[in-house]
Amino acid sequence: MNLGQTFLTFGAFVILTSAILNFNRLIVESDVSLAQDRYRLEALSILNSYAEKASQKYFDEVTLSLASKTLANFSAPNELGPDAGDGGEIDDFDDYHGITMVDTGRSSIAYRINFEVDYVTLQGDSFVTSLTNQYHKRMTISISDAYADPYLYHYVGDIKVRDTLRMSFIHSYWFYN
Repeated sequence: MNLGQTFLTFGAFVILTSAILNFNRLIVESDVSLAQDRYRLEALSILNSYAEKASQKYFDEVTLSLASKTLANFSAPNELGPDAGDGGEIDDFDDYHGITMVDTGRSSIAYRINFEVDYVTLQGDSFVTSLTNQYHKRMTISISDAYADPYLYHYVGDIKVRDTLRMSFIHSYWFYN
């Protein structure tokens, strides 16, 4: 083999090695992207499950009784959250306020779920927080993973930043005379 053939063979090996490394990098990036999508989809599923569960709860503790159900009887905005007499059981919508729980999906990823509940009123075409009792409560559910090195993330430059998925919905009290 002469010198030209040696250089040609060496060049072919360099090109082949470069192609294999790029192909492996592409496979790894695709695998990470697919895992990220799976974790996000699972987090959205958990979010939706808690939203459905919360919307099935009574609007307020007072709606459990046959007593008068006026705005003044509802929990005050600064008293939203678990009630002392419930024994840790969530029996109405606003009992979720301030609760943080950890739940795992089928992938065994631990997700941290935070709940916030507030009274809202309609102003123009948007809902705004009300400092008085209303017939409408808004729940905001936030979910992220519970790990120091996040599974749900995106990059800002070279820095890995945790993603948090949020969902808000309104639960209203309807009554008939």
